[in-house]
Amino acid sequence: MPQLNGNLLTLVGIVVALLQTLLLALAGFVAWFQLRETAKTRYLEAVIRMFEDFGSREAYFEADAILGLPRRIEDFSSQEVELATWAVRVYEKIAFLVDSGMIPAQYIVPLYSRRIIWAWDALLPYIEEQRRLRDTGGAYRMAGDAIYFQALVKLALRHRARRFSRRVHPPIPGAYRERLKALIESGQPLLPAD
Repeated sequence: MPQLNGNLLTLVGIVVALLQTLLLALAGFVAWFQLRETAKTRYLEAVIRMFEDFGSREAYFEADAILGLPRRIEDFSSQEVELATWAVRVYEKIAFLVDSGMIPAQYIVPLYSRRIIWAWDALLPYIEEQRRLRDTGGAYRMAGDAIYFQALVKLALRHRARRFSRRVHPPIPGAYRERLKALIESGQPLLPAD
């Protein structure tokens, strides 16, 4: 009889070890699934924020105003400098989220490639002046030096080269400049309300 009890105890020990291993594997699978769902939720929140920044009616109004900025930094009014400062910060933030993988590029570039390129073209005089001020020790105000924004523009240009062979780099229509001048003359705010 003592032999049977020893075999029985060994068998019970094996069964218990197998059950523990199965439960541990199941717990690992559940933890992996929860981590994956957390990552999806993070992506969704970032995409929602991005669409709030890019897709709202106010954002389109403000993006249209940006497209009317002068072609030379010497022609910028103080309101236009403020608008450019704000716009570069917004685009730099969104571009950073894309560069860091928080927002996959395929979520933003196909929808907004033309807008991204236009905004870069319109803001380039301001960006170049801010970089010049930075390099010469002047007081510059640009966050992030527009490095991420510039990388986003390159992604947008590559996308447009694949999709639109004849309209890779569309010019900004002149009507935007007239619209911005009218806004300034009417006294309407160019920046979003805080």
